[in-house]
Amino acid sequence: MRKIFYAIGAMSGTSADGIDISLIRTDGLNYFRPIESTSISFDSFLKKEILSFSRKFQNKKNHFKLLAIEEMITEKYILAIKKILAKSNFKSSHISVLGLHGQTVFHNPKNKISLQLINASKIAKYFNLRTISDFRENDISKGGEGAPLVPVFHKLLMKYLNVSLPSIFINIGGISNITYLSKKNELIAFDSGPGMCLLDDYVERNSNKKYDEGGKYSFRGKINNKILKKVMRDKYFKLKYPKSIDRNYFTLIDFKNLDFCDACATISMFTVKSIISGINKINKKYESIYIMGGGSKNFFIHKELSKITQKDVKSINIKGLKDLYIESQAFAYLAARSITNLPISYPKTTGVKKPASGGKNF
Repeated sequence: MRKIFYAIGAMSGTSADGIDISLIRTDGLNYFRPIESTSISFDSFLKKEILSFSRKFQNKKNHFKLLAIEEMITEKYILAIKKILAKSNFKSSHISVLGLHGQTVFHNPKNKISLQLINASKIAKYFNLRTISDFRENDISKGGEGAPLVPVFHKLLMKYLNVSLPSIFINIGGISNITYLSKKNELIAFDSGPGMCLLDDYVERNSNKKYDEGGKYSFRGKINNKILKKVMRDKYFKLKYPKSIDRNYFTLIDFKNLDFCDACATISMFTVKSIISGINKINKKYESIYIMGGGSKNFFIHKELSKITQKDVKSINIKGLKDLYIESQAFAYLAARSITNLPISYPKTTGVKKPASGGKNF
């Protein structure tokens, strides 16, 4: 019988709005049970600093600025870990491993760079816990894109949920990514394009709201098909998978002259169309679609995905799962796989030449 681990995973996504953190039981292979999840928010100053640094990062590191932001992020991670331990009534001594993703501020697979800010060593010493971080580095060094890394966890969840295969999981975070699993365990995954990063940025810049709650502004708007066709001609959508992308690759420039609600509707449909383009690129039959991430709460996107695919697009909020915490649970699972030297990336998920484990021990 394989050893069962109590693993904590912590993730701050490209939206830079806070940290999601989860505690799970897993053997790093086929067994998984969620125990507890929670989150903490970044204050507006830290979010602004992260996004500003990310937009200005061009392969040249402002070393002191980077260290200052990393220190602020690390302190938030410490608070998040304390919160999950208190909420679950676990002591740090009960935890087998801690998986820390950190905050991505730059991702350029072409130049073999993917930068996540986190002082994992400081956190490992603070809690006296075996800690895994730098999940992307080994994959990149072996020819992979370094992303997406969550698909192997999606594969486990398909078994946990007993979904009919072949099936598609869509994570709509800042960037959207697609995972496809066939009946014969063929695993395909890649970033399809923008998730919520463009819409969130637009709403925050042009209103007193942080995001389009429930898609209400998108529902009120009219889609500008001319602009939609233009942005969908981007070369990224012509690339073969596996592929991944930085949150700053797409911009708001094409939407800036639209009325507010029209812009929201067009940007939301851009996310939908890019996901559909990705599904079409896989070009395989599938039985079901499940969505997760912040975008799953945007009912405009949910409705349009169902309408175009002619499938009952389901939320993953079943059997104790919560869509907002899938990625933090994933990094707990990846940490357990890392310490047992199991693969976390594959040729058809990141483009690595052969299945590879990953993550550094701290």
